[in-house]
Amino acid sequence: MSPWPSKSSTVTLQHFLVVWVVMVAVWGSESYSKCDFEAIFNFGDSNSDTGGFWAAFPAQSGPFGMTYFKRPAGRASDGRLMVDFLAQALGLPFLSPYLQSIGSDYRHGANYATLASTVLLPNTSLFVTGISPFSLAIQINQMKEFKVKVHEFHSARKQGSTPLPSPDVFGKSLYMFYIGQNDFTSNLAAIGIGGVKQYLPQVAAQIAGSIKELYALGRASISGSQSRTDRLLSGVLGRASS
Repeated sequence: MSPWPSKSSTVTLQHFLVVWVVMVAVWGSESYSKCDFEAIFNFGDSNSDTGGFWAAFPAQSGPFGMTYFKRPAGRASDGRLMVDFLAQALGLPFLSPYLQSIGSDYRHGANYATLASTVLLPNTSLFVTGISPFSLAIQINQMKEFKVKVHEFHSARKQGSTPLPSPDVFGKSLYMFYIGQNDFTSNLAAIGIGGVKQYLPQVAAQIAGSIKELYALGRASISGSQSRTDRLLSGVLGRASS
């Protein structure tokens, strides 16, 4: 018996990889059809982390940030990330990390992504496997708390300038997901294809649930990226079934 999955199994796995992007497209098309978003709220891993991880565990040094920022800027890159280019294209400033306490400006959104984050809640420590403790569920809870604090601040009618957005911004924002690969690549050698088949439905369900939670906060557009997980697994499974 071949240790590799059948072609039907491959199709099923690939279906789970794309189903949440389809849901994102459907829900996102119902609101704010034009690209005149007032803010971006991002959830993800190192592919879109603009400084959250290094705000929590400060130790970043060169050559990170050397080509654009000319200094380490909290990104796992030598320059800008996709979320940076998107913000610039929409006429918005770079996103401040939610975990960064000094110098942040959240009037046009916040970034909850942290390097090495996973969709599923990790069952290990950062200092053991390098996986971030800020999984997708944690990031969603941070977003919920942020919204509560914004409404409390404005309800108190506090005077003066503030780095917080207006209370109505949440329904006029773009919500981005760029997460998923670390759930598989972090221990792919250990879990094998069987482990991928086990975790994939859980990952898809967690992402779908997170999208529903965000959508309940305000009828805003939601965008998703599967990171490199789709290409990685599609390539592995494609070779295995050929």
